[in-house]
Amino acid sequence: MSEEVCEKSLSVPIRSLEELKTWKPLINHRTRSQFGQQCFTATGSGEIFREQSTKNVPKTLVCHDMKGGYLEDSFIEGCSNAEAYSFIQWGIIDIFVYFSHHFITIPPPCWIHAAHLHGVPILGTIITEWDEGTATCRKIFSSKNAVNEFVNSLTELTLYHNCDGWLINIENSLEESLVDNVLYFLRRLKQELVFAGNCGKIIWYDSVTRDGKLDWQNGLNAKNKDFFDSCDGIFLNYVWKPVDLANSAIMAKERIFDVFVGIDVFGRNCFGGGGFNTDAAFSVIRQYNLSAAVFAPGWIYECHPIEQFKELSFQFWSLLFPYMNLHGPNSLPIRTSFCPGYGQGKYENGQLVDNKPWHNMSLQQLQPCLAAVRGLFEIKGNTCDIFKCGSKNNFGKQDACDTDAFNGGGCLNIQSSTDAVFPLFFCEIPVIRPMTLAVVLKTSSKQSLLLKLGFMLSNTFDITSISCPLVPRMDKFCSAADDHQWTPIVSSLEFDSCCSFLDGSLFCSLPNSSGWDISLFQIRLNEQVVNSVQLKSICIESQGGTHCKIGYFCCF
Repeated sequence: MSEEVCEKSLSVPIRSLEELKTWKPLINHRTRSQFGQQCFTATGSGEIFREQSTKNVPKTLVCHDMKGGYLEDSFIEGCSNAEAYSFIQWGIIDIFVYFSHHFITIPPPCWIHAAHLHGVPILGTIITEWDEGTATCRKIFSSKNAVNEFVNSLTELTLYHNCDGWLINIENSLEESLVDNVLYFLRRLKQELVFAGNCGKIIWYDSVTRDGKLDWQNGLNAKNKDFFDSCDGIFLNYVWKPVDLANSAIMAKERIFDVFVGIDVFGRNCFGGGGFNTDAAFSVIRQYNLSAAVFAPGWIYECHPIEQFKELSFQFWSLLFPYMNLHGPNSLPIRTSFCPGYGQGKYENGQLVDNKPWHNMSLQQLQPCLAAVRGLFEIKGNTCDIFKCGSKNNFGKQDACDTDAFNGGGCLNIQSSTDAVFPLFFCEIPVIRPMTLAVVLKTSSKQSLLLKLGFMLSNTFDITSISCPLVPRMDKFCSAADDHQWTPIVSSLEFDSCCSFLDGSLFCSLPNSSGWDISLFQIRLNEQVVNSVQLKSICIESQGGTHCKIGYFCCF
């Protein structure tokens, strides 16, 4: 492969300050807008989500550090290794950082797409290390003019690649006279990115102290608080003790959620030992109401047989689920085939069109809110309780299937031997007009399947549920209103009458031989309560054992 072709088809880091100064957008190959088109048209934008990192709760940051970075994910057009590392647990994390030990780590487009699709800010990494790092810092922070030049280049780079900010990791000592310019850099970079319309999230890694020494504090204190005060948060080193967290919470005051306590999943001198005991560290962190930073969850992939990755990944994230924030869509439309961004083949309208394995997270579709875990959830008011797989109760599971699909390379597989509820999305969607919903599914089950929708009237906490039967080519039906005057009314729709509104020509040629079937519904409200009701949950419910594949869902 020629050097020119490599540059055009691979996502690469910037390895030095000199390389940054000569960096120019590849205008002749792929402009920023074309990058966006490459990544986003397959699934629609992530604007249906509110940015979760603004919520006033402890956050979870995931820092992806695996084998030096830029592996199969560096191929902008994807690759043929369907077993390459993938991530679908977006619904329970708040910030994602792509990390490597190169000077400037730019997240590959596929990660930017997948994060934004699910409303998660994604940061790159700026790191300096060792003697080379000291020399680089001396150049960058020698004067405010030098800092401004560096900030201008970073701003252009950030906007071109459409990431949301940076983790700043200076892992080398500094001359104390330069520290004021480091603080100026943090403030100025944030200011310029926000002024340019970017999220501009800047997080400082706990390494250098106020006097320029390389001295990891493992907590927020007077030695590193100036850095914390100059940006959006601090990522604490992971060799902490509970007393360090107690002191950090006191020091942070009202910014307690901006302290991200590091957890090394590899367990290097980390509280709890990492691995499948990572939840032990989480339990202590949340006791002090602090945010958490999960470093290198790729451990699951690196240190275990690849064929066990999916199963072990569910196990790992299920253990952390009780400490996570759950987020979902807050506006319409919602459209997804649940494709995880890889598969053993490619499908269109339920038909196999290419039998070659592939992997490209730029083609990942919206994942269910609970993609991190499997099991039965009970909806109780405005909360949900999880019963984990493997418990004494034989509850169902939901996971990604990569051997069958309606569109793309995979679909959502749900399975249970008893009555079960399978949440797709927990939402905060105002109902301002009649809504149309479509579900494409494949099942051999003779048990009843329902699309279950939860609605809440503003200023109350009572959830009213309605159910739509998912039966092939069903007869027309219309639900009756109950004692609640605001209860939504649901009715079935003719397949042909809505086809053109669903997703272009997606369903126009749905072949009978594909095994997939479609159910359509319309939800409407009494005009007196329009704008006062929210759609809170979208679930599949089985009445009895079931094994079903959900190939497509849309709501608009």
